[in-house]
Amino acid sequence: MDFRKICGFALGLFGAIMMWRSGMAVAEYFDENGTSDITRILFNPDYSLRMLAAMAAFLAGLAALTERRGGSWLAGLSAFLLLIQTMAILAGRGSVYFWQAEAAFMIIVTCLFLSLVAMNGGKAREEAKKEAEAAA
Repeated sequence: MDFRKICGFALGLFGAIMMWRSGMAVAEYFDENGTSDITRILFNPDYSLRMLAAMAAFLAGLAALTERRGGSWLAGLSAFLLLIQTMAILAGRGSVYFWQAEAAFMIIVTCLFLSLVAMNGGKAREEAKKEAEAAA
């Protein structure tokens, strides 16, 4: 198993864990506020950006694991969404616990994103080298 597949598996697992945490947060929100205001939770950055980032991380992991194109950029989108969410929590003067957890998630996803990009660059260089040797 190569490093790209390991990163893909880690991203997929991490995306699933983030989705589980998001689901638990939504369940707590419904328990406290009732289910009548579902549109409010969809536009609340504490929940919606986390769910979108988790889905992007999970799909990036699947794409990298199955060696499809675009997995690294989905991981980048996930890291960017987590950055926006962390900044939104900080701007709203949220609890240190919440933004600290999101910042840790963002760092992990960013590291996996950068490792996938580095793997793609190395793979592209190897393919270009083989094409140059075949042409010569």
